[in-house]
Amino acid sequence: MGTRAGNRRSSIFLAADGRYYGFVTMGQRQDGSIDRRKRTGATRAEVVRKVRALERLRDERGALPAGHSPLLQTWLEDWLTATALRVRPSTLSGYTVDVTRHIVPAIGRHRLAALEPENIEYLYNVLLEKGLNAGTVHHVRRTLNKALNDAVRRRRIPRNPVQLAHTPRYETPAIEPLTVGEARRILEAAETEPNGVAFMLAISLGLRRGEVLGLAWADVDLEAGRLSVKHQLERRNWRHGCVDPLACDEAPAKCPQRKDGGLVLSELKTKQSRRTLPIPAPLVVQLRLHRQRQREARIHAGSLWTDSKLVFTNLVGRPVAPRDHSLHWTAFLERLGIRPARLHDARHTAATLLLVQGVDQRVVMGMFGWTSSAMTTRYQHVVPELLDEANRRMSDLLWGRDETIG
Repeated sequence: MGTRAGNRRSSIFLAADGRYYGFVTMGQRQDGSIDRRKRTGATRAEVVRKVRALERLRDERGALPAGHSPLLQTWLEDWLTATALRVRPSTLSGYTVDVTRHIVPAIGRHRLAALEPENIEYLYNVLLEKGLNAGTVHHVRRTLNKALNDAVRRRRIPRNPVQLAHTPRYETPAIEPLTVGEARRILEAAETEPNGVAFMLAISLGLRRGEVLGLAWADVDLEAGRLSVKHQLERRNWRHGCVDPLACDEAPAKCPQRKDGGLVLSELKTKQSRRTLPIPAPLVVQLRLHRQRQREARIHAGSLWTDSKLVFTNLVGRPVAPRDHSLHWTAFLERLGIRPARLHDARHTAATLLLVQGVDQRVVMGMFGWTSSAMTTRYQHVVPELLDEANRRMSDLLWGRDETIG
């Protein structure tokens, strides 16, 4: 028989019932008590193998907590609660959708510690069979990967099965910027379009939708021809404000004490996103005209006016909802007979035109608030007009201005 060992050393002994017992000290439980685990076997050699396996788990890969591993659903719910402390509300909203709509219904009943790569691949197949596109499946994968990476760091599981599972093939959609001709038509028509200057800012300076709609007059210096991007407008999901949400008969959006939802001005995601940009001279003129039209709208609205202090508002001074702004853009392009480009394609257009004209990538990174130079390669497209111009210059150089290529 063996003797009990201390100081994290293991012990093996033969008990009165004829079986061998091994004990391994793994660490401490949540309440501070010692986590000492038992293994049994008919022979000493069998128990030795089991004890050494536990020791390797403890020493090389990190021990699992004492007791039963939680269900994946339970872990993900706790993870969302903890993650809310460190991510933006919009990011948390995306994680929550992935967890509640996609991950939990498919594989949420598995134990966290028993999760295998095959379970992850089953999840992907379920989502694809439901008709979700590969881009959405990849978003779900990223969320689950983050959650399970945290489980590894907190020693709830020894390795992340997401990283061992095969992932559905996915190619990032090609960016299709507007042509120079399309951009010019938009700028011309936007001069007489309500809030059309917002479209001009997207095309000429590459501002994101939320940055445009969150722009305040205090951040625009028309005399100096500068504007500062400091905030963005976003729509957040409502949360219960009542003491006991489970007892509330209403959905969060209809809760009488709802909170933290609706249109909100928020800080930008990164330090690089907070930037000051020069305003092209023609755009300064358009912003002055826009400010005068807004003052006239304020007089017309009278007591109904809400002074949001924003550059772009609706007819009574309130912020413009991002979705409404996108719908306005779509209808605007349709009236002009321009292909149905996304509003974000206006930002792509600004980046493309700067890069292909040879503007230094570091300058473009600063203008667009990028944190990585790799972003420039994704935006660097060659539009037809610039290819034609490059061809013209090459012809002039090689054959002279009076010659043409046959």
